[in-house]
Amino acid sequence: MKNNKNIGAVLDASSLIIVAKLQEISTLYQVFGILGIPSAVYRETVVAVKQRGKDDVLVIEAAIRSGFIEPITLTPGQNRFVETLHTSGGLGLGECEALAYANDTGIRLIIEERKGRAVARAHSITYTVLQVFPLEGYIQGKISFEQCVAILERIAVAMNTDLAILTALKMAAKTIRREREARND
Repeated sequence: MKNNKNIGAVLDASSLIIVAKLQEISTLYQVFGILGIPSAVYRETVVAVKQRGKDDVLVIEAAIRSGFIEPITLTPGQNRFVETLHTSGGLGLGECEALAYANDTGIRLIIEERKGRAVARAHSITYTVLQVFPLEGYIQGKISFEQCVAILERIAVAMNTDLAILTALKMAAKTIRREREARND
């Protein structure tokens, strides 16, 4: 594991597990670039899953081999921040490591844990959640409208997203599409 300056976003374990189950790691890579995962996230999503004999790990290992995911090692300073976060309670080691890396490097964090998002806000760490990433990809022109809506719907089912949130995200995508079409006329 190494630090890579080309990392576009760092993930917590929950985010990685969800995109792996949805077979959308390549889309997340398409939107953000290389996805960094700290050691604790690697242990939670690869090592522990292998020990339980589950095949879910194969998708993550394939993404690592393809260069979509880059395991990262934290610096001593980042590890000190991890200890501070971890001892204050309420967060798993993977979330703490992802927060520490994002905090120190300024790289976007993709995190699902509510307490982790609160820590990110308190430290002015740029973050996003999986429910929003397809819309971000569509806004950036990295995925199509159809792909955006399909992924939004699949994430909503996987994460039991409130229907009002899903509807708002889909309406935002439709509004952007209408505005783009109007500019092209």
